[in-house]
Amino acid sequence: MADGIDIDFSDFSKLAVDIGEVPPEAGKNLHAAVEVTATDVRDTARENAAGMLHAPAFPRSITYDIGSGYSFVREMFGGGGADSITAEIGPDKDRPQGALGNLIEYGSVNNPPRGIMHGALQAHEANLESGVAKALDAAHKAAGL
Repeated sequence: MADGIDIDFSDFSKLAVDIGEVPPEAGKNLHAAVEVTATDVRDTARENAAGMLHAPAFPRSITYDIGSGYSFVREMFGGGGADSITAEIGPDKDRPQGALGNLIEYGSVNNPPRGIMHGALQAHEANLESGVAKALDAAHKAAGL
C-alpha cells in the first residue's frame, strides 16, 4: 500500500481522502472508489432510517455529492492544485424532512440519538480504504512504479 493516504472520519457529514502525490492515472479510479463508497454509505443510511413513523420521507432526503464531478478529477490531476476528493453524504435540507437530519442523528431533549449516518459510515470504512489502495496500486503499476 502506498504511503501518504489519510482518511478523515472526524466529520460524519463529510468523507475525505487525502491522496497526496499520486500518478495522474489514479484520478479516475480514486474518484470511482470514493463514489462507490458514498453510494454505499447513502444506501445503508437510507436503510437505517427506514420505518420511522414520524419521518417517513426522511430516508429519501439522504444524498451525496462528490466534489465537482469528473471535471474536478481532470482538473485535479491536470495541475489544478487540489489534493483531495471529497464526498458529502447526508440529509439534504431542501428535500422533504431533510431538515430533521440533526435531530434524528444526534437526538434532542425529547428524542434519543439514532446515529444513522455514523453507523453507515463506519460500516463502509474498510471498503473505502481497500478501494483507495487498489486505485493507487493500479496507478503505480500503470506509471511503471
